[in-house]
Amino acid sequence: MFYLIGIGLNPKQITREALDAIKDSGKVFFESYTSTYSDGAIGALEELCGKKFVELNRKGVEEGFGLFLKEAKEAGQDIALLVFGNALNATTHVQLLIQAKALGMKYAVIPGISVFDYLPETGLDAYKFGRVCTIVAPKKNFAPEDFYNVVEKNFAAGLHTLCLLEIDSEREYQMSVSDAVKILQKIEARHKGEILNSSMLIGLYALGSKGQRIKKGNLKEFSLSSFGGFPQSLIVCGKLNEKEKEAVKKLC
Repeated sequence: MFYLIGIGLNPKQITREALDAIKDSGKVFFESYTSTYSDGAIGALEELCGKKFVELNRKGVEEGFGLFLKEAKEAGQDIALLVFGNALNATTHVQLLIQAKALGMKYAVIPGISVFDYLPETGLDAYKFGRVCTIVAPKKNFAPEDFYNVVEKNFAAGLHTLCLLEIDSEREYQMSVSDAVKILQKIEARHKGEILNSSMLIGLYALGSKGQRIKKGNLKEFSLSSFGGFPQSLIVCGKLNEKEKEAVKKLC
């Protein structure tokens, strides 16, 4: 059996179902490149489960996990991959299910709490969110702008955009809302757009932690200051109805 398990945003959010699956597995891996805990450490979950986990980077999951699945299948052993938040929010992990099925291996997906479960706390209507995007920092010979196109299309349709922010565990880098706003601002200047100046922005800070913070603001406020812990995400609001306006004003 292959268990693909979402482990939430902190060690206390693990479900009983997930705990049982981890304890039943002969080998347990966790991937460290799509996100991280907002509070606590993976060691706390290892202590709770009574076993050590093997850390995998992007290459280890995308290129190496197929071998782990094959070995587990041949040995008749259960295997688990732990993912921060909810396991199937990243398309990489869908591919693992396809690989397991190709091997004739049974699998089970165990959901976890993710940033998406906290969106209603902003006061925004969850049904009014459009396509999600991930903002990445420009690098040498690599400066994508497709995430701005997502924001642009959602805004034109009156929809809100959840912008996930780049995490690079190997460089120990987590993008801040402030950095994300500056990146979007530079791209928008080239597009001669006005979305950021005319939109309400909402910063999400360390969701699921004791220091969780949800803050509304404008372009200037977010580009100049950081308001909380990590991981962070950004919402670019579309058209708000009256109920949303009232809720955001009181909750953020």
